[in-house]
Amino acid sequence: MTLEQQPALDVPQLVRDAHERCKSYLSPTPLEYSRFLSEQIDGEVWLKLDLMQRTSSFKFRGAINKVLSLTEEELDRGVVSASTGNYALAVAEAMKIQGRRATIYVAEDMEPARLELLRAHGLDLVIFGTEAWDAEVKARRVAEEEGKVYVSPYNDPIVVGGQGTCGYEISHQCPDLDAAFFACGAGGLLTGSAGWLKSHNPDIEVLGVSPENSPVMYESMRAGRMVEMVTHPTLADTCAGNVDRDSITLELCHRFVKEIVLLSEEEIEASVRLLFEEHRLVAEGSAALSVGGLLKKKREFVGKKVVAAVCGRNINLDVFKRIIQ
Repeated sequence: MTLEQQPALDVPQLVRDAHERCKSYLSPTPLEYSRFLSEQIDGEVWLKLDLMQRTSSFKFRGAINKVLSLTEEELDRGVVSASTGNYALAVAEAMKIQGRRATIYVAEDMEPARLELLRAHGLDLVIFGTEAWDAEVKARRVAEEEGKVYVSPYNDPIVVGGQGTCGYEISHQCPDLDAAFFACGAGGLLTGSAGWLKSHNPDIEVLGVSPENSPVMYESMRAGRMVEMVTHPTLADTCAGNVDRDSITLELCHRFVKEIVLLSEEEIEASVRLLFEEHRLVAEGSAALSVGGLLKKKREFVGKKVVAAVCGRNINLDVFKRIIQ
C-alpha cells in the first residue's frame, strides 16, 4: 500500500480514548534524569522508563487497549496473535484480566530463553516458520479461517492508540520538551507517541531508531511504500522483521516522525551497557535503541530538552552478562 492509499487517522483522539479505557490498568511509568546523557548534549535528557510497565515492556499498553475494546462475543470466538516475545506476554496478561487465553504464533528463530519465558507464563504457543514474518502471516491466516480475532502488534488503530499513551504520559511529565526518541520496529510505539506529542507541541522533533540489521521502516519511508526485505539477526530482536504491506504506521511515520536513525550491533550493545553503567538499568536491545540514537545525533540537540524512551527489559541473562562484561 502506498502513502496515498493509507487513511489519515486521528491519533490524538485514539490516544485519548485509550487513556480513558485503560487508566485503571496502566500505571504511569517514571522519568529519570540522566546526568551522563545531559552532559553529552550540554542540555537536559530524561529517560522514560517504560521497561517498568506491566509485563516489563511498553507492549502492554497496546495489548490491554485492544483486548478491552473487544466484545464478549469476539472474546468467546478466540484471540490469535503473533509476537517476537514482548507482545505475547502483553496479550496474555490482557487476556488473563478478561478471564481468557490467547493463541500466540512465534517463529523457530526465537531465542530459547525468550521461548521459555513465554511458556512460563502459560501461553498457548504455536511455533511456525523460520522467522517472525512467517509466524505473523500464519497467525492472520488461521484467525481468518477459524473465525477468530487477530490482534496485530502494530497494524491496528486501537493498538497504536494504546502505545501512544506512553507519549501522553511524557507530555504531562515533561511539557516543555524539544525532542523525543523511540525504538522503531513496525512503529506502533513511535507513531502513537509521536502523534500525541505533535498535537501537544507541534514544534517537537520525534525520531525513531531501528537496528541496521532490520531497517524495514527506514527503507519503507524512503520508498514511500512498505517494502519486504531480507533482515538479519539483531540484539534488538523485538524491533526486527518485516511489516504488513498495508500497515497504518507508514503514513503515521511520514506525518509525525522527523527521521529514523539506524544503529549497528556494536552501537546497540554500547547503549545497553551505558544504561546499566550509568543508571543500573537492565534493558533489552530494542529498549536501548533510543539512547543510542540520541548519542548518534547528539550534535543536533545541543542545549535541548530530550526524552529517550527505554521500553523493555526482557533480555536473556547470558547475553546481558556478556555485554556488560
